[in-house]
Amino acid sequence: MPEGITPESLLNNLAETIADGVSKKKSVSFFQEDESKSVGAQFNRLFGRQNPIYNVLGGGKSADVLLWRNKKISAGVLVGATAIWVLFEWLNYNFISLLCFGLIIGMIAQFVWSNASGLLNRSPSKVPRIVLPNELFINAAKSVGAEVNLALGFLQDVACGGNLKQFVVVFLIAIIFFKSFQAFLSC
Repeated sequence: MPEGITPESLLNNLAETIADGVSKKKSVSFFQEDESKSVGAQFNRLFGRQNPIYNVLGGGKSADVLLWRNKKISAGVLVGATAIWVLFEWLNYNFISLLCFGLIIGMIAQFVWSNASGLLNRSPSKVPRIVLPNELFINAAKSVGAEVNLALGFLQDVACGGNLKQFVVVFLIAIIFFKSFQAFLSC
């Protein structure tokens, strides 16, 4: 340390430099004993923010989870995200395979429960039947059919239109799309 600079003066200079960004009425010494005039009292928010971090994060339950105010929920979110990461990254599962695996486990559990209920003198579980309305599938099929017809009409217009530049662009895009789709299916 150069001569003439003491640790107290260095800390006072550092505190004054930090406090220069914040409006102040009076110089503050780092080693003052009065708590109301300390540097910490000058800073209401970290880094001179206008809003508290709770409001910046959106407030409510999401901010509570991110700020670990409810430790059980935050730990559950962290464990769940870690489990999902392990399944997708380390074990190379994808969403469809996990969904099918979950459905198979559910079917096995329901089968075992319904067969074991007779042995344990309990009533079999009443699982509600899921019945989707036919109109849902009809409307979905009509929407998909309309989009496919629109795409086929566009391709026919390009093929019969006589515009060579547009034809080559659509042809190259179609080749790239089919190659990437083929690579996706081979994975």
